[in-house]
Amino acid sequence: MNRNLVAALALACAALTGCGTTLQGAGMPCGGAALRKGISLDIDPAYAPKVGSARLTACWNSSCHDKRLELYPSTSASAQPCPSTGPDTACGARLEQTGGKNSFADLPELPAGPVEVTLRLIDPAGAEIGAPRLMITPKVSYPSGPDCGGGTPQGGVLVSPDGTVSERP
Repeated sequence: MNRNLVAALALACAALTGCGTTLQGAGMPCGGAALRKGISLDIDPAYAPKVGSARLTACWNSSCHDKRLELYPSTSASAQPCPSTGPDTACGARLEQTGGKNSFADLPELPAGPVEVTLRLIDPAGAEIGAPRLMITPKVSYPSGPDCGGGTPQGGVLVSPDGTVSERP
């Protein structure tokens, strides 16, 4: 193969692999991670069996956005026992369902400021069991740190064991 062609291909490969990485602060690489703008929902395991479906309405700047929420089973990591205690031992974890439910409302225009949220909770038979309204303030999160940019507003709503709805801290 022609040496110039090999050199050109090597240069092109190096340039392409470097495209997804920028430098952060003191020479630390920035990852290519991204976050979705929106509002998450977490329903406590004690209340989750009462909820069959949910809708979220978010309003800001005289505009409202209504979203049907797909509910998913919530999980948490559970440690697996280690076969031995040697330095080369690999331990594991597995996901276990908690009994709770969760969802996420994609809201591409969500601001990093006050948002009025109405959460309509519907029981498995189709009857509305609550439609609390609350104010939340989405916070800007940075997937690779603030020096890398990519700040994205995200908010969260929690449903407690007694059905009380509040903003995620």
